[in-house]
Parts: sequence; structure tokens; C-alpha cells
Amino acid sequence: MRNGFKRSLTKSCAAFCVAIFGGAQIPASQAAGRVHTETLLETQSSWDGTPYEAYPAGTPQLSVLKIVIPPGTALKWHLHDVPNAAYVAKGSLTVERHQDGLHRSLKAGEVLPEMVKSMHRGIAGPQGATLIVFYAGKKNVPLSRP
Repeated sequence: MRNGFKRSLTKSCAAFCVAIFGGAQIPASQAAGRVHTETLLETQSSWDGTPYEAYPAGTPQLSVLKIVIPPGTALKWHLHDVPNAAYVAKGSLTVERHQDGLHRSLKAGEVLPEMVKSMHRGIAGPQGATLIVFYAGKKNVPLSRP
């Protein structure tokens, strides 16, 4: 009886997985509501090619910020001690590395793997920029510093 229960459980789990992950028929009224996943960024280095180091030891702290930058505004030079990525939700942004002026321009819908422990700044385009920034930080470590 135990093997029968295991087979039944396995079949039930398989049916559940098929239903959840795409094998089941979805009524036409729900087809427009299908979940779509798109990888926007997957990297082990910042936008300038510098590899990321290990995460800081200690209690992890995730932060997500919405940053609105007025048109033409240049942020102050700063650096981050923790890995982060910025999604440009609106407008455009140019990021610039302090040491040599290397820069990269982004528009709405693009993602930037930020620099860690390297001085840089962002400059908003003529329509400004709205960013959603995800930080993989550590408790009591600032997200950025001058």
C-alpha cells in the first residue's frame, strides 16, 4: 500500500507541476493574463567589465529605491560598497566613471549593473530619468557614499 501511495503522490505532484508550469489548458478568457518572464540582467561584473567580488559578510539587507532625477541633473560623484543594478523606468541616463571619463548611455527599459568601490556618477537626459535600483547590501552599510 505504501508504494501505491507514493505512486499516487508522485502522479498528483506531476499533475500539479504541469498545471502550474504550462501543460494545462488555459481558457481563452485567461490567455492574455499569462505570466511572462524576461531576464533583464544576469552578470558577474559591472557595466565597465570589473568583476564583482564576494558579497559582504553579515546580515544581508535588500533595498529597492525609486530615484527620480530632474532633466539635465548630474548626480554627485559617489561609490557603492555593495552590488546593485539600476533599471531605467523613464527617460535616459548617462553613467560616467570618474577615473577616466568612460561612459555609457541608457534609455527606458535598459538595465545597468552598477560599479562597486569605483567613483562614478549619473547624468539625466533632457526628459530626466526615473530609476528603480536594487541593492544587495548588508545591514548598517550605506547604499552609497561620496
